[in-house]
Amino acid sequence: MKSSLFCLLALILTVESVRGACTYTSSDKKYNYDLSALSVSSGYGYLRNGGDGYNYWFNVCANLPKSNCTQQAPVCQASQTKAGQNVPTGYLPATFADGDAGTGSGVVITYVNNVEQCSGNTPRKTNLHFKCSGGAPGFLTITSITENKCLYDIYINSYSACPTSGGKGKIDADLKKMSGGSIFLIIFFVGAAVYLIVGSIVNWRVKHASGIEVIPNFELWRSIPGLMKDGLTFTKDKIMGLTGRGYQSV
Repeated sequence: MKSSLFCLLALILTVESVRGACTYTSSDKKYNYDLSALSVSSGYGYLRNGGDGYNYWFNVCANLPKSNCTQQAPVCQASQTKAGQNVPTGYLPATFADGDAGTGSGVVITYVNNVEQCSGNTPRKTNLHFKCSGGAPGFLTITSITENKCLYDIYINSYSACPTSGGKGKIDADLKKMSGGSIFLIIFFVGAAVYLIVGSIVNWRVKHASGIEVIPNFELWRSIPGLMKDGLTFTKDKIMGLTGRGYQSV
């Protein structure tokens, strides 16, 4: 019994450690991030042609499930022309930092390889530059990749890189996801609700109206059906060429 409880506790702690392995709080303690939705558990992870004769595979906060590299690693550089010429460009654990544009803009995740170093005993280091942007959660877009003396920088846009709490970046990304029609409907219904509530309170408290007459501009709204009927009748007569014979309001 004790052994079973111990195993269950160990499993829970393991799960929680995995969940917490891809979260970050900005240096000013204002913004919280959770990029765990970007971590893949099958396949080769994310691929980018570096344009330098190499392909780059990477995963977010976890080792690549499959890789051309013989060692388990979250990032792998593989030659496009020479089979077997590949090397991890960083290992776990990852370190986190504020996004390139400061707190609230995203996150930079860094992997370092101190084992397979470059000439001059230079460690290989990969920076994943995540920028908060619009799009669907759990997806990312690789915008560019650069390499300079074993320093690899991969630039990524993703909605999952927006703060989960606080942050203008997340608000901007949410607005980018919404269509113009959605924004118009939100403004319309919110405005209509404010108009109805405030107008009713004013009519009730100031003008001492009661019943249905507390509705703002009640007489105007009551006349709309008749005005619509008149408009339809006029349009019908116009189409039929009867407006010249006299128009009579209904």
